[in-house]
Amino acid sequence: MRHRLLTAIFVLAAAPAFADPPAPTVLHLTQAAEQKLMRDVLHIELRAEKTGSDAQMVQSAINQLMAKALDQAHQAQGIEVETGSYSVNHIEPQSQWSGNQSLYLSGGDTAAVLKLAGTLQAQGLLMSSMGYEASSRVLHAAEDDLTAQALNGLAVRAGSIAQQLHLSVLGYRDLTVGNAQTQGAPMPRFAAMAAAMPAPMAPPVAAPGQATVSVTVNAEVLLGAKQP
Repeated sequence: MRHRLLTAIFVLAAAPAFADPPAPTVLHLTQAAEQKLMRDVLHIELRAEKTGSDAQMVQSAINQLMAKALDQAHQAQGIEVETGSYSVNHIEPQSQWSGNQSLYLSGGDTAAVLKLAGTLQAQGLLMSSMGYEASSRVLHAAEDDLTAQALNGLAVRAGSIAQQLHLSVLGYRDLTVGNAQTQGAPMPRFAAMAAAMPAPMAPPVAAPGQATVSVTVNAEVLLGAKQP
């Protein structure tokens, strides 16, 4: 009995100890790809603005001016038309009333939008702002290519970091791919002073410029000992 016990202890002591493999190193990476694309949608904000001593007369004048402008705008094809805020304020100490209502025009046909804006300016509306932005069509067209560039850049960077640490890339535990988006808001490009001008007047002009479109990917990269 004692001989068997000693044999069992010897076999147990001689068996190799299998330790758990070390946990992989987690590398958090963010990679972006970007390119410049032409802004293709023009946005214009106009306003009907009136000032007078009687609040009701001021509002009536704004309503008439806006009704005429909307009728004119709705006759244009391919232009999005939307009314904005409406406000009337009492001005002291002149004891005057000042009111205004906004009208927004948007479209990819720049010439048509500018022509309509010039017509409405001649009818008495004032220019508040004008600017371009990249449409969703432009963003989606660039999305796949930018995503591929960002993922390739991520893989290259992960491999380079792993090599510097004398490790290898084992895989990805988590990966987030963002949608294509422009960086920052488009800067307004004014083409006419926001002040009353006598008719006839030249229509406004505009140049679109380029937008920086980007896609960003985030990943948790697993790094471990190089495989033999």
